[in-house]
Amino acid sequence: MNYGQHGRTLLQELKRSEPGHNVDSSASACTIPSYNDLVVGNAIQDLRLHCQALQDQVEATTNNAADSKPSIHVRPSLLLQNAAVQRNKRCLLTYHVVRLQRIQEELYWKQQTNESKVDAKTTNGNLCPAERVFLQEYADLVRHYTRQATNGSINDLRSYTSMPPQPSDRVLVRVMVNMGPMVLDSGASAVLSKGSTHFLLYSDVEEAIREGKVLVLNGEEDE
Repeated sequence: MNYGQHGRTLLQELKRSEPGHNVDSSASACTIPSYNDLVVGNAIQDLRLHCQALQDQVEATTNNAADSKPSIHVRPSLLLQNAAVQRNKRCLLTYHVVRLQRIQEELYWKQQTNESKVDAKTTNGNLCPAERVFLQEYADLVRHYTRQATNGSINDLRSYTSMPPQPSDRVLVRVMVNMGPMVLDSGASAVLSKGSTHFLLYSDVEEAIREGKVLVLNGEEDE
């Protein structure tokens, strides 16, 4: 047992692969290092040994009695073993979560928009089998959601944000020209006085938007 040093090694690998820390100063330096199966296995084994040592010490000092407490002489050792268990868990979780986040960004989203500066085939070789499955299932999930959210009209979810509002969408608008009380195409009525803001169907204000009589606001009222 090395009290969390294997986990520390894993995190140092991730740190060294970050932009600015990578020994390869080129723009194409990969931020997803090869999956370190050996050190991950050692960290998991270390975690199991600490858990077993913790259990053995508790059982030895309490004689398996439910209401007894460990001797005060072994409590420092118990705290040390527990701290090692928690540290290993945090390091292992952080290592895998950060890798998955980088896989999503570098091998899916940036590849979709050609922003990635890394070679996808080379980087794929750095993934473990479970990470390759994750990448494939993540891509399938995004495609499935995109088809549902856009009725199959687009393939790339990110491009959806640049699409014009659909007739059934509601938009926040500010009136630039005083138009007074009006009955809109949908049957709704509104008092469109200059400077007022309204949350209306896009189809109701589409013509006014083109004519510059109303201004579409980006989610919140502009100052």
